[in-house]
Amino acid sequence: MTKTLTALLAGLLILTLGAAVAQGTRQPDMANLFQKVNRVALELQTNLTDLEASIQASRDSIEQGGRVLDGMLASVTRVQQSMAEDSEIWQELGALLELWEERRKATLERSEANPAFLPIAQAWQQRLETARTLRNQISTERANATALMRAIEADRDIVLAYYELGQADKAIEGLKKVGANLANLNRNMQVIVETANAAQQTPIPQ
Repeated sequence: MTKTLTALLAGLLILTLGAAVAQGTRQPDMANLFQKVNRVALELQTNLTDLEASIQASRDSIEQGGRVLDGMLASVTRVQQSMAEDSEIWQELGALLELWEERRKATLERSEANPAFLPIAQAWQQRLETARTLRNQISTERANATALMRAIEADRDIVLAYYELGQADKAIEGLKKVGANLANLNRNMQVIVETANAAQQTPIPQ
C-alpha cells in the first residue's frame, strides 16, 4: 500500500513539474495576442450597439439613467483592466517584443556571413516596429480609459442631480457626452486591432 501511494505521489509530481516546464517554455504568440485584443474591442463595440436607444429610454427615469451610466463605466473599466500593465495582453506583448528582438539580432549576425539572411533580419525589424506602435497605442488608450473612468465617476452625481431637478434634457446631454467619449475609445480600439493584425501578418522571407 505504501509503495503504491509513493508511486502515485511520484507520478503526480512528475506531471506537475512537466506542466510547469511546458508552461514556462511556451513562447508568446502574436495570433493569441491578436485574439485577446480583438475580443476586448468586440466587447466594447457590442456594448455601444444600443447605447443611443438606452440613453433616450432613460429620459424619464433616474434609475434607468443610473443604470446607463453604470453600464458605460463598466465597459470602460473592462477596457482599462484588459490593457493594464499586469494584464495578459501587456505581458504577452512585452514577451513578443523580447523574442522578436532576439530573432532580429540573431538573424542580423548570421547575415554577416551570409547576406541572404539580411531580408529576414529586416522583416523582423519591421515586425518589431509595428509591435512597438501597438504598445504605444495600447499605453495611450489605457491612459484615456483611466481618464474616462474618472470623468464618469465625477459626473455621475451631476447627471443624476439633473434628473432629480426634472431637467431631463441636461441629464441626457451629460449621458451623450459620455457616449461620445466611448465612441471615440471604440474607434481607437479598432485602430489597435488593425495594428495587432498588421503585426502578425508581416511576412518573414524563407
